[in-house]
Amino acid sequence: MARGWATRFQKGCAFRVLNTGPKGSYRRKFVDSMMFSDLTTMDASGWDILKKALNQRVVVVRSSLVPSYRNRVWLVETDVRPVVVKRSLSRLSPVEFETMLLAKRAGLSVPYPLYMDKDYLVTEYISGDSCDMLVNTMFSTRAAEGLGRWFGGFHESMDRFGKPMAMSDAVLDNFIMHEGEVFGVDLEDAAPGNPMDDLGQMAASILGNEPFFTPIKFDLCFCMLEAYEECTGMESMESVRPFVTKHLRLSVRARPLYRRPFEDVAKVLDKTWPDLA
Repeated sequence: MARGWATRFQKGCAFRVLNTGPKGSYRRKFVDSMMFSDLTTMDASGWDILKKALNQRVVVVRSSLVPSYRNRVWLVETDVRPVVVKRSLSRLSPVEFETMLLAKRAGLSVPYPLYMDKDYLVTEYISGDSCDMLVNTMFSTRAAEGLGRWFGGFHESMDRFGKPMAMSDAVLDNFIMHEGEVFGVDLEDAAPGNPMDDLGQMAASILGNEPFFTPIKFDLCFCMLEAYEECTGMESMESVRPFVTKHLRLSVRARPLYRRPFEDVAKVLDKTWPDLA
């Protein structure tokens, strides 16, 4: 075998053979099999899960990787229907499957879960526009109000062990508007928690994305909170302020160049909502 020649053995392990001594003397060095995969393509298990989810043999027309901070997500178009396949690197697929199923039974706008195992989750595909684009670019009050109503329905109808559920990843990227209705599409972190924490994180997501802290952004926050209050009958405008400041301070850790303006706004919100008149 030539120096540096790599070969693949069974069970996905790879060994690199190096000539380290006299002619004919070799040693094997283990190489982590993960170096051969960047997780951008589905493995055999993913394709098998897709077939089980649709309960038949399918012809894949096209598949594309969807941006995700934590997992690997693909939009797969088949001759049966388009679906979303998520490889959960956190292995929370069973939790998300159960939460989506309960939410669907409660009449909430979420994708229908089709199949799961410990690593993969397959759901129906919901077409539409990202609420990130609608709120931060189009300044859509309709999207902001839809978010408030979605959270109102989620907090009122979802509980576990007698405690209200919180989405716990309440950012604009996790919502889509489909035919005028807002859908929540990422529920892997849902757990018992404080509903105000969800609203505070969503308000921080609205305020803390460009354009930062403009009057229209505060108006969109107020639209979201007012829709939530109408849906639940619960006061939220003042109760949510400490949670907005909390999530503004947490979010700026990933953007240290914006630390000062974020901290300045957080200090104001510690006391009251700013006067935008």
